Amino acid sequence: MRMWSWVGAAFILLILQTTSLGYFRGNLYFDLPLLFIYGIGLFYGPAGGLLCGLALGLLQDTAAPDFFGFYLCTRGLTGYGFGRIKEMIFKNNYLYHILIIGCLSLLLRLLYGLSLFWLSGDWASAFAAYGRETVGYCLGNMLLAAPVFWCMERLRRWVAEEDVTYPAEKHRKKKLER
Repeated sequence: MRMWSWVGAAFILLILQTTSLGYFRGNLYFDLPLLFIYGIGLFYGPAGGLLCGLALGLLQDTAAPDFFGFYLCTRGLTGYGFGRIKEMIFKNNYLYHILIIGCLSLLLRLLYGLSLFWLSGDWASAFAAYGRETVGYCLGNMLLAAPVFWCMERLRRWVAEEDVTYPAEKHRKKKLER
């Protein structure tokens, strides 16, 4: 039953993402669903990351229909990609997560910027403002990467305590039986 808490956590992050944009008018922006998708990909592998990325990407696309399909594709690929390489990432070192989220945020902003500039055709006037927003976006995601991932790790452990079908719990029980 605790497995449904992941859906609740995603819903809470979406609410925080949409309501906080009106209160933070500074230079920092962030993408809480992206951080959540990254964590789900690391915890549940490519299938869980892809499913979470597609679901949250579709919700983000419906909220911001400028380029419909951009969030769907990039979030789905993010969840799937980090699910595929989850064994190569040290999950207990938060500096890795901060660095990875910073690079991922920069890559996603560059992809979004290229499509934005290609469709508008006006490179010179929008480039400086978009560059400042990109730096704020990357810094905001990097600042929130460690706290969000820490909370997700605690939630994963809490879910594993009750659910006997959870992979970590099975592995721990096998060790105890030996």
